[in-house]
Amino acid sequence: MNRGRTAPVAVGVVGAAGAVGRAVLEELLRLGVGPVRAAVRRPPGQALPSGAHLWPDPVDVADARALAAFCAECRVVVNATGPVRTVGHRVASAALASGADLVDVNDTAELPEPAPYARLLRWRTAVIGAGLMPGLAGLLPGVPAADGMPVTDGMPVTDGVPHRPHRPRTLTVRVGGLPHFPPAAARDFMDRLARPGGEVTAVWRGGRRVAGALGVERGVRLPYFPGEATAIPYLTEEAVGVARRFGLDEVRWYTVFGGEHTRAVLDRYRAGLPPGRSVNEAADELSRATLTDLAGRAPYQIVTCELDGRALVLTGTDSSALTGTTAAHAALAVLNGELPAGQLHFAELPDSARLARRIAEAPAVTGLRLLDGPLAELPLEEGIL
Repeated sequence: MNRGRTAPVAVGVVGAAGAVGRAVLEELLRLGVGPVRAAVRRPPGQALPSGAHLWPDPVDVADARALAAFCAECRVVVNATGPVRTVGHRVASAALASGADLVDVNDTAELPEPAPYARLLRWRTAVIGAGLMPGLAGLLPGVPAADGMPVTDGMPVTDGVPHRPHRPRTLTVRVGGLPHFPPAAARDFMDRLARPGGEVTAVWRGGRRVAGALGVERGVRLPYFPGEATAIPYLTEEAVGVARRFGLDEVRWYTVFGGEHTRAVLDRYRAGLPPGRSVNEAADELSRATLTDLAGRAPYQIVTCELDGRALVLTGTDSSALTGTTAAHAALAVLNGELPAGQLHFAELPDSARLARRIAEAPAVTGLRLLDGPLAELPLEEGIL
């Protein structure tokens, strides 16, 4: 990685005017990182966080020349734009080619085309999937999964000898709450939901994906989630990576929505997109529904992980704030020389407990609890979070 790089800007944020980009800036400044520079497509509608310097020229991810000029001034570049299938490898390619290291809130490894910058990863560091999900949601299960013991190749180590703990091991993760889905995030979600088979309703069991094994849970009350919710089984590549990393027998991974208008939209698309309906149209509908659900209410975001009788609960202000906070901490780790060269998924970064504790100090996190027992049977009352 670029420990010796002397570009004038510590961290540059592409997409800085969006909710995620602003959260990245705010957390970097809170952490004392600087100089921090912001790249935007058009003049922002509201002032950027005090201390962030605005790049004077517009930067659109489709403008390779503008991206290259911005990245050339930075030691680390954070990509806070999306959706991943629209942005692709553009920001990563520009950042790494300019000599900067990269943090991307998107998981670019899921793109069908190979990364064009693989050779540069011998000298550069790229942390991908550095958001809430993917990212923080995949990192947190490492805290109860390791059970306080060092881990080598997914297996705990005692007295220097790797061993597999008692079986079976089943992990259940629930991620969600009452969010506002910006259009890019809604596009990513609906893109996956519209795919035939695969991730939605699937479970990881016995070393493989089992399609259709789980059903959508509607109108349920879940531990630590206030009110009724809809929980959609949503087995992502990140969930599969967690299963393999810790040698788990079964992983159940749910995305949870607490708003009634959002639930109605998801119900309409539970069988996929109808003829003539595009993913973009469905994503716009989902994004508007989340805004309707938020009218007069405060957003919240929750991650619960339960494994072998132990549980972890993280509560936060909203999904964009947690995504930006996660990306900021990834950038700090890269800037401090804590990570090696190469492409790394945020969920797989070393010492998950230490990193989770750092993130828990951020304003976007309202609570982090490791429970030496199963999750409580009753949810928290709304308003406590």
